[in-house]
Amino acid sequence: MKKILLSMGIVASLFASDKVLPQKEVLSILQKTPLYAQIEANKNLKVKGVEKKDFYIITVYSKQGEGNLFVTKDYKYTILGNVINNQTKLPIRPDYPAKPFTGNKQIVKDGVLFSFGKGKKDLYIVTDPECPFCQRFEKMAKGTDFAKKYRIHVIFLPLPFHKHSMAMIEYILSAPTEAEKVKRFHETLQGNKAWEKFKPTKAQKEAVKKELAKSEKAVKELQARGTPSFYDENMKEIKDRGSLFK
Repeated sequence: MKKILLSMGIVASLFASDKVLPQKEVLSILQKTPLYAQIEANKNLKVKGVEKKDFYIITVYSKQGEGNLFVTKDYKYTILGNVINNQTKLPIRPDYPAKPFTGNKQIVKDGVLFSFGKGKKDLYIVTDPECPFCQRFEKMAKGTDFAKKYRIHVIFLPLPFHKHSMAMIEYILSAPTEAEKVKRFHETLQGNKAWEKFKPTKAQKEAVKKELAKSEKAVKELQARGTPSFYDENMKEIKDRGSLFK
């Protein structure tokens, strides 16, 4: 089951307004898939699902993380991995109602590594500079009034399967000023390779390590499970990415 979850990946989407399915219906759908026996046998797993136009998305939660499986409405196929929307070129994920934030807001604020934007609304972003979905969001935001609408607070979550993520983060966070950190952040997301030539000193590595420790606490407090993840001024997760541009 762990291999199945890992193969599903971490996905992001711009869609919202999914129909959340009753638990009984989720289990009924799963019974029509070859994975049901594995899921039923593992009492530590939890599931929930939503209905799309052409298929169901079932999210499976375990101690190792979470993953999605897609079941076509004719029940002929179960799909593991990502389903890409050809129009947006982004993977599709279920949109579950966001729960109110009940954690410690100060821990999240302490985990902010730098901020940018001139807007009146606070927006917290959990991101990884090597994450392809974060890079796509950067391209979407470029040329819009996104940074005029929000004051954007950046929290890093270097994903373990991104082998260059730490080198990128060390390059960004070793900048001498906040303005330079913001500049390096945007340039790296846009494909600039300056990070490849950067050789951090031992002191810089230690400084970045300490900053990331605070960022890691913020990620846990927000219960962020992937990148990019977005949270409003009340630290409630924003599921509808498209709403950020309205």
